[in-house]
Amino acid sequence: MNHGPPESAPPESIAASPKPSWRELIDNPWIMILVLFFVTAALGLPFLWISRGFSTFSKIVLTIAVLLWTALVLWVFWLIMVWCYTRIAEAI
Repeated sequence: MNHGPPESAPPESIAASPKPSWRELIDNPWIMILVLFFVTAALGLPFLWISRGFSTFSKIVLTIAVLLWTALVLWVFWLIMVWCYTRIAEAI
């Protein structure tokens, strides 16, 4: 008779959905494009270049597009901050 703690089920028998690895996410072109344009901007370019989901030409084109997108986002942010500053300065 075994009076010790109950044995736990082996990991293989636990029904859990497998999580995709980071490599699968980076190699998926659609996920990579969404991450570049809506999450990381230019900070995600190293992930683009290690991705196997794009050709070299596509990586060059996407790099230019992401850099232009990042510049646009930062410029709009700057415009909003200047507008806010002038409104605050007028109120003081």
